[in-house]
Amino acid sequence: MAAQPAATRPTLPEIPLTAPAPDILAETRAFRQLMGQFATGVAVISLVPPGGGVSAMTINSLVSVSLDPMLVSWNLQNSASLYAAYAGADEFAFSILGEDQQALARRYAARGDSSLEADNFEAGPRGVPVLRGAIAHIVCRRFAVHPAGDHTLILGQVHGMALNPAAGRPLLFFSGRFGEMAP
Repeated sequence: MAAQPAATRPTLPEIPLTAPAPDILAETRAFRQLMGQFATGVAVISLVPPGGGVSAMTINSLVSVSLDPMLVSWNLQNSASLYAAYAGADEFAFSILGEDQQALARRYAARGDSSLEADNFEAGPRGVPVLRGAIAHIVCRRFAVHPAGDHTLILGQVHGMALNPAAGRPLLFFSGRFGEMAP
């Protein structure tokens, strides 16, 4: 079914929110545990920081946002050691990891670039670095940046992408652990 233009969409009734019972108030640890039950894919975001080289970090917050324009988003922790480089990057790339790339996911989950290995990367579209052997790559220009609590929401407009048809299945993250899809 095609989406209706905004002017002809039906208006949904407002549902009043009631205060939650005291025993179900969200606590940070409980919320983190609950959200860990939502399986996600794993990607490495990479960019060329000011001064050159490659900077990379593992994320599991990559989300498709829009087809027109093509937008994706991800969340950057405000206390990230390379916050300024990522929040201020004009261009960046996502490499969607395969289940055989768990070691790379762990390596780039470390704070800073202390375990960065330049040989893991190749030049992607427009020269933005991408991980070799990933399932897919998405190269973006920064579209918008929004504060979001203890994170920053970054939207990227897609201007390059590649799918590796020879790659296997995706690496998953669930309940605080990496995992694989069942065959």
